[in-house]
Amino acid sequence: MVRNYIRKSQRGYGYSKEDLRTAVNIVKSGQMSIYRASLMYHIPKNTLSDHVKGRRGQKSSTYGRRTDLSFEEETCLADCIRCMEKWGFGLTRKELLGIVEDYVKTNKIKTQFKNDKPGEDWFLNFKRRHKLSIKTPQSVEFARKKNVVPFLVYQYFDLLENTIKELGLEDKPSQIWNLDESSFCSDPSKTKIVGQRGLPATRTTSGPGKQNTSVLMCCSASGEKAPPLIIFKGKHVWDQWLAPPGSEFPEMTYAATANGWMESTVFKNYFEKSFVKCLPPERPVLVIYDGHATHLSVEVVRIAIDNQITILKLPPHIYQLYFTTT
Repeated sequence: MVRNYIRKSQRGYGYSKEDLRTAVNIVKSGQMSIYRASLMYHIPKNTLSDHVKGRRGQKSSTYGRRTDLSFEEETCLADCIRCMEKWGFGLTRKELLGIVEDYVKTNKIKTQFKNDKPGEDWFLNFKRRHKLSIKTPQSVEFARKKNVVPFLVYQYFDLLENTIKELGLEDKPSQIWNLDESSFCSDPSKTKIVGQRGLPATRTTSGPGKQNTSVLMCCSASGEKAPPLIIFKGKHVWDQWLAPPGSEFPEMTYAATANGWMESTVFKNYFEKSFVKCLPPERPVLVIYDGHATHLSVEVVRIAIDNQITILKLPPHIYQLYFTTT
């Protein structure tokens, strides 16, 4: 596919979008016929007729063939990408295409994408249309990570301090929340025990014997707790996995995934149906999240913006860096 197409004719440049809207309104109001309006505003008759009769939309802001996603849909994606970068969730090309694929499947949008995933040409044109670029993030080399951890920590706390001041949350701990995801392995083959040499080792375990279970815990700076999310490995959540009646978190949320890890759909459902509803009515809210960028789908970003929630990402492996040096 030609990525640097040079237009060979000036057809289509004889009128602007404003001229088209004006001509359509004049024809619809009965002041002028399609033929006369097309002559006056230098618009092809068939083009004007299609717009008057609603056979064409007016969503595109550029000339040329229509894109697979509408102008509003692409603008929404571009705004979410900029917002995620500001929050610390900068996306790679592969992650961005994955989020677009998830967006197309979730909203059941009909496109020409193979398996609903856009390709390289769409990515390059999308970048060009919305003034996005590929940038190399500031890296912290291994020696600095290992020996000068304060460099990474101070940079993050400067961002955190500026964000808190920008949101006006200096004395509002109940509006600052932390979401942290942890995984636990319950597969006996992953645990080493002490036993008699030459004999097979046995270990009795309780529970369903699932290999991996993830837990997402939420608490505020004032000490308030939100119902946690527990993710099991499997196709369905079984009753024996649930907490007994009268537990500390009666509204605890459960989910099951193929590997017991967090997925974007699971995080979106929990964020919308559980976490947001347990928040106090005061806004804005700052959420400090230690999770992967792909967990934040377009829907999660839109839900956060609609509810005046800012999501700030912790630096990767910050806990490992801290405990290695203490």
